[in-house]
Amino acid sequence: MPKKRLIFVLLYLNGQFCISRNFRLQKVGNADWLKRNYNFSKVSRFIDELVILNVESEAIDQAKFTAAAGSIAAEVFVPVSLGGAIRSFRDAETCFHNGADKVVVNTLLWEKPDVVKQIADVYGEQALVASVDYRGLEGARTPHLRGAGAPDPGALSAWAAHVASLGVGEILLNSIDRDGTGMGLDLNVFDVIPPAIPQPIVLMGGVGRTDHFQPGLELPRVSGVATSNLFAFIGKGLSSSRASLLEAGMNMAAWA
Repeated sequence: MPKKRLIFVLLYLNGQFCISRNFRLQKVGNADWLKRNYNFSKVSRFIDELVILNVESEAIDQAKFTAAAGSIAAEVFVPVSLGGAIRSFRDAETCFHNGADKVVVNTLLWEKPDVVKQIADVYGEQALVASVDYRGLEGARTPHLRGAGAPDPGALSAWAAHVASLGVGEILLNSIDRDGTGMGLDLNVFDVIPPAIPQPIVLMGGVGRTDHFQPGLELPRVSGVATSNLFAFIGKGLSSSRASLLEAGMNMAAWA
């Protein structure tokens, strides 16, 4: 049985790393600031994967992003996924050439689904993560598609089924309503995710305490839980979270 994963996410915007709440961003420092204040080589001992997302929407400088991401990734010894602002096969190729084990795509899923399939054909489905942002907790959940000309995505159930058909390796479900709130994961999202979808799913949005990881990881369809809660988890949060999960008998990798 595949091991469950604890995933840490960094958000990059115009040369700065950010914290986010309901997708409203606040810059906290550049790559040098991050490395001065947080020991990422130590952090990597307690996570299974690092994801670095470029959340720029305009004037995207892919070279600047990959350089900043590469400087952070060089200090960790876990798989690294790069994504955000991937608009072409060449953008994905650049990420792989700069050390990415996987790429994360979002807008590309509706803008150029043929390119998504091309990435999967060349690098393998396991190297491709589909990021699906969504809104709505009490009513119907609806995907949030960014960018001009985005189609009406319909219900989250239909969009998730479409994304799964593109040959991605896993799906990252990110709740905008829970993002940065520390209220815990939207565990009821599986009420609307078709059970026939074969890809493993990562949940994101709402993790603010150590005990928020376990309920998500206990769900059979969930392969990982991700958090971008920078200040809460860079200290002892990630180490204590992993220790608690292993103590509870969670099927995770345990390193001496």
